Amino acid sequence: MDQSSSWKDNTVAVMGKIAANRYLRAIRDGMAVIIPVAIVGSFFTVVTQFPITAWTNFIKPYAAGLAIPINFSMGFMAIYAAFAIAGRLAEEYDFDRISTGVVSVMVFLLLAAKPIAASTPAAIKALGLKAAATVVPLTNFGAAGLFTAMLAGIATAEVTRFCRTHNMVIKMPDGVPPAVSASFSALIPATFLIVAAWVIHVGFGFDVNAFLQWIFSPLAYFGKDNLASVLVPILLTDIAWLFGIHGAALATPIFWPLWYPNLNANMAAVANGSVTSANAPHFMTEQFFQWFVYVGGAGATLSLCILLAFFSKSSYGKTIGKVTIIPGIFNINEPVIFGVPIVMNPYFAIPFVVAPLAMGVLTWFAMVTHMVSRTVALVPWTLPGPIGALMTTAWDWRAAVLCTVNIVVAVFIYYPFFKIWDRNQLKNEQKAAAEDAAKAAGIEAVPAE
Repeated sequence: MDQSSSWKDNTVAVMGKIAANRYLRAIRDGMAVIIPVAIVGSFFTVVTQFPITAWTNFIKPYAAGLAIPINFSMGFMAIYAAFAIAGRLAEEYDFDRISTGVVSVMVFLLLAAKPIAASTPAAIKALGLKAAATVVPLTNFGAAGLFTAMLAGIATAEVTRFCRTHNMVIKMPDGVPPAVSASFSALIPATFLIVAAWVIHVGFGFDVNAFLQWIFSPLAYFGKDNLASVLVPILLTDIAWLFGIHGAALATPIFWPLWYPNLNANMAAVANGSVTSANAPHFMTEQFFQWFVYVGGAGATLSLCILLAFFSKSSYGKTIGKVTIIPGIFNINEPVIFGVPIVMNPYFAIPFVVAPLAMGVLTWFAMVTHMVSRTVALVPWTLPGPIGALMTTAWDWRAAVLCTVNIVVAVFIYYPFFKIWDRNQLKNEQKAAAEDAAKAAGIEAVPAE
């Protein structure tokens, strides 16, 4: 085995282990549960932003009420993630995911929030209350609490596993309903976790959420509205895909806690009427990549599917193009990535990375200069690119144009590499056909005995 082959195998092995890490998988899957509620919540933003004056005037009196689902979707995403991450790990460890998820939410609440008693007239008035009450700040329930949610989910699952491994659980007799039995099994680990979380936050006064934000603050640079925060995630995600590693397995735990606060801020600003999508405070969101960079999926492969379907001369290219273009339109690109394949393919490695980089730079420039509105809603990722771009920017037609331009740019970047691949594929097909013909002719020429 030569040195380059050994390096390649070692790299694949290392990246494979990283992507297969149970915690990264749990975080990725746990964050995914946020998508349905976030999408539905975003529809309320989209509905209020139709670019029709009569509609805007009609909906204005209802703006405060329409903002409520937005607050309960993106504004509570850390709670949903805490439940789902713990549940995903519990499922992998083969114990009850519901009770584990509930305990995780309790741990998260104890670590991330501290109730405030409003009893004086001044405090009651400041909080807009009618009488004395205890209120819970919601600041850390949204994207700001995602790191704490990850910690709560993983810690809950691991402490529960430790207790079960060492028989530190309450076992109920046969005949007890499974839900009741699971609840009692979770009692001892729940006690450890809840008491520990209370001691840390209330007893010692240690703010875990603030500490985690400080620890991960160097990553925050890549959540800012700068060019580096465009380029680095693209490089990480696409290079991982080239080795057959799902890029989201790496990108989700690193970048989503940085992108979602920006989208949440945009949605909140639009909901309260302080800005429109044209001048929203941030452009660096997950939707920036979804609708303007990864059109068709990682690597902007819809452009390659177009080339395969309509410009291939080889039979294989035409066939794979017809099979992959429809999924590609709806941003499903596993068929083309593993069908061509693109994984470990020297023909397409360069455009698979360069095309998204070029699209990212173009989109960054367009949004920095306000040529295109910014993303203010989370919309279903299976929409065709220009439609998704139109909706996520609250109906800015220029966003659909930009998405289309980006697709064309990626077509031109892929084209020379596609031609080389297709020419080589056609040559191999012609050679195979000639060999088959020669073999058939040779068989026919053999004299009968």
